[in-house]
Amino acid sequence: MHALCRNTGTELFFAHDDEGRGARIRRERQAKAVCATCPVQRECHTHAITVGEPYGVWGGTTEADRRWHEPGPPPHGHPRTRNGQRRVMRISSKHPVPGHNSDRLPRKT
Repeated sequence: MHALCRNTGTELFFAHDDEGRGARIRRERQAKAVCATCPVQRECHTHAITVGEPYGVWGGTTEADRRWHEPGPPPHGHPRTRNGQRRVMRISSKHPVPGHNSDRLPRKT
């Protein structure tokens, strides 16, 4: 079996220096469409995760997709910044903290 990308130019799977956001999104969608029907998609995806491919579309995943699916424990629902730092989440002062401020709820009579 051969990968479908084998006879496709690398420009579909890797970003260009002057590529804008819209162009990147369209290019990545096209690349993922090629990957979706590829007979070696699973192997390609496994390779990208295992070796930590930092660039390009591999096995139907982008760089951003792979950052969220890195090996190791799950992020436990805590959002991360692009460099992997934990993002601080703030709760609006207008909303009660979950499990607290039960006196703000309407009481049954």
